[in-house]
Amino acid sequence: MRKTIITLLFACAALFTFNACVVSEKKLTDKVQEAIIDAEKQEGNTLEITEFDLGEKTGKDYKGVLKGTLNGESVVYDVTVNDEGSDFDVDWELRK
Repeated sequence: MRKTIITLLFACAALFTFNACVVSEKKLTDKVQEAIIDAEKQEGNTLEITEFDLGEKTGKDYKGVLKGTLNGESVVYDVTVNDEGSDFDVDWELRK
């Protein structure tokens, strides 16, 4: 009985941790999109995002792809995000 309870507690803890990571990545995705849109707006551009994927996480970095329209033209950006937890840095470069 004791082993069953301990196993159940570990399973619940693992599930909670996994769900917290998924929610965190969703929030990060939303914040990165907002940051890129705001930066383009400050440059006088209009960016509409049609697809964005953070990509694989390596350490604290994500390397993803953003697709959308910039001033009416289709664009693809390579996006690098450094997630420091409470803050993040994002760089994006237009594919040629």
